[in-house]
Parts: sequence; structure tokens; C-alpha cells
Amino acid sequence: MDISSMMSAQVAQLQQTVQMSILDQSLNLGAASAIKMLEDMPEQPVAAHPYKGQVIDVQV
Repeated sequence: MDISSMMSAQVAQLQQTVQMSILDQSLNLGAASAIKMLEDMPEQPVAAHPYKGQVIDVQV
């Protein structure tokens, strides 16, 4: 195996490693942003049950 093909293989491996590192950082940043956005959301009011706790008039 000549030096050129060895260098080419190493460069390809380095490119793959860099791409994976960038992808990992991007995913971590996206996850951190999503978590921050969810934490910053205002509290949602609790929805009342449609009939629980109310008097219902039923005639048979």
C-alpha cells in the first residue's frame, strides 16, 4: 500500500470523525434549546373536567 492511499484513507476517516462530532454537537444544542424552551413555557391552566363535580339533571 503506497503512502497516498494511506493518507487518503486517514483523511476520509478524519472527515467522518469531524462530521460525527459536528452532528453530535448539533443534536446536543438542539436538545438543550428544546429543554430551555419547555422550561420557559408559562404554566398551563388545569382544564376542568366536563361533568365531574357538577349536578346533572337526568329524567327517565
